[in-house]
Amino acid sequence: MKTRSKLLSLLFLSFVPLALLSGCDGPSTDGLLYNTKIHAVGSKAKMSSLLKEAEQENAKAYSGSGFFNTDDGPVAEDSGSGSRDYVDTNEQVEGVREGDIVKTDGYDIYYAPRYHNVIRVVAVEDDYDVTLARTIELGNTYVESLYLLDKYLVVIGYTYEEDLGYGDEEVMYYRWWSPTGTVMVIDRSTFDVVYQLITDSFFMDHRMIENSVFLVSHKYLYYGETEYEYRPIYKETRDGITEVEYLDYDSMYYFDDSPTYGMNVLTGIKITDEPDDIFYTSNAYLGASASYKKMYVSATDMYLVESVYHYDDNSYWTTSVISQYVLDIDNANSSYVAAAIVAGISLNQFSIDVYDGFLRVATTEREASWAFLEFFGWSSENKITNHLFILKVVAESESFELIGHMSEGLGKPNEEIKSVRFEGETAYIVTFLLTDPLYIIDLSKPSEPTIAGQIVQEGFDTYQHEWGAGNLIGIGYDADQFGSITGMKISAYNVTSGEEETLQTFAIFSYGYSDNSSWSYGYSEALYNHKSLLLSVEKGYLGFAVEAMEYGYTDGAERDWYYHYHSYYYLFKIDFSKENPIADPIIIQHPTSDDYYLGVDRGVMIDDYVYTLSDYGVITYSLAADAIVEPPLIF
Repeated sequence: MKTRSKLLSLLFLSFVPLALLSGCDGPSTDGLLYNTKIHAVGSKAKMSSLLKEAEQENAKAYSGSGFFNTDDGPVAEDSGSGSRDYVDTNEQVEGVREGDIVKTDGYDIYYAPRYHNVIRVVAVEDDYDVTLARTIELGNTYVESLYLLDKYLVVIGYTYEEDLGYGDEEVMYYRWWSPTGTVMVIDRSTFDVVYQLITDSFFMDHRMIENSVFLVSHKYLYYGETEYEYRPIYKETRDGITEVEYLDYDSMYYFDDSPTYGMNVLTGIKITDEPDDIFYTSNAYLGASASYKKMYVSATDMYLVESVYHYDDNSYWTTSVISQYVLDIDNANSSYVAAAIVAGISLNQFSIDVYDGFLRVATTEREASWAFLEFFGWSSENKITNHLFILKVVAESESFELIGHMSEGLGKPNEEIKSVRFEGETAYIVTFLLTDPLYIIDLSKPSEPTIAGQIVQEGFDTYQHEWGAGNLIGIGYDADQFGSITGMKISAYNVTSGEEETLQTFAIFSYGYSDNSSWSYGYSEALYNHKSLLLSVEKGYLGFAVEAMEYGYTDGAERDWYYHYHSYYYLFKIDFSKENPIADPIIIQHPTSDDYYLGVDRGVMIDDYVYTLSDYGVITYSLAADAIVEPPLIF
């Protein structure tokens, strides 16, 4: 089932150079904001024409005379199944669910180990012991994310279909696997797949609100003289019967002056109690390459932001394309509202926020130019400018109005944005090159954002989370005075106006040599993925997995080289009433394998128990007893 609502994907505008924007219908504000228009494709002939134009522009880019694009407190889900208190996925917006590889309702834990095509269902018994209730085999489908509803488990993943090609008579062959975006709806009582939707595009991000899933995916497009199917394909399966549908050209859109290099597809799936009533909606938008994890979704609207690099003969510059869609939750559909282009590129979904009707977006603008010298070598000039935009939609003209802007003082020379967090009328922005200014920005007057304070320290945060009024926790990298990364750390800050300071920094691990005979390194997914954090401000806990490696040699007549890999889960108690808010961590170690890494993937909290999960199994920690619960559950 398809709808043809007038939709724009921000991802359309990827290839619009600023030089061409003079022809767009919309105001320009000091080169910081541009608006544009949307049109329906309508036919395959028009699609071919757009692709041919894009191919010509692409040829200019590679010849040096054109341009091209490249993309560089927790909310517990209430299943209604009981009164257990639980914390799993750390999500940005309350009421807007984000998919992850672990989900729980307090009674069952659904876990999709990385790089495997299975889902393990772990039952949490009355005494909080765990048992492996079931292993769901998914065949050639691999899980990227899970969503949990009362009746269903929703699986977002990829189905890999093997293609074989043969060479000469030597029976030399090659093979590849073509991934297709797949959504499965699994009945939690029978474990049957009651509905499946397979597309020919790659999912970039998704959210769930109530029983509606909204997905943004990307499909590459190629222009050629041979017959080529440009339309997105959907294979819908229920009751063992598969129906194939193609999205109509009337449901595809493009923008003025925007060459067509790819197609981004917005798909909605409405999940109903009766499997026969589940349906999907879709629209497609041309002109973009894939841009990941730059989607902000509120309870009513979706905002997409795409990073764009523009190239000329001897220079390049960056912009971001922002588009807004109103969400129809009842029908799992979305309708285009407005779009605009701003200077600079956004970092991730936390660079975007909506508050009191204002859209706030933080970007880092990169500009560079170069020239070849007459006798030898070449010279170049680079410039980095950080921006904070406050915008307001003008629905009548399908555009945005620039309400406020800040760039002056936002970062020292050549520093770029490393993390952003908006909280009500305050923004926390971290920039870094040699040292880390954490800027505290007052947004109470949208037309005049001001820096209310800053905290300078070595290293930088990649994620921040408010921990009650005036308190902030940051997770990121340690660095020395020269800007060289030395390890991972978490920091506790007082961000009260006039009292800004770092209260404590806890070094989790350090990089480098020890006694000139060993080298150590550590890593955590928490440095770039907020969903890997177990986070409860109410209970005062922060947890995440850490992988540590070390290698070196032992002294002796002959050097005996060794390598060790460790998989840990760090659980911190956070209490800002204490002089040092960050307590020494509880460290839970999972066994590892000589064959492959068995890193801890996630931790979930159910009442006073923390369950840490890896492909090895589940190790449970009792907060009340302050001890690991034996024995572990081994898969």
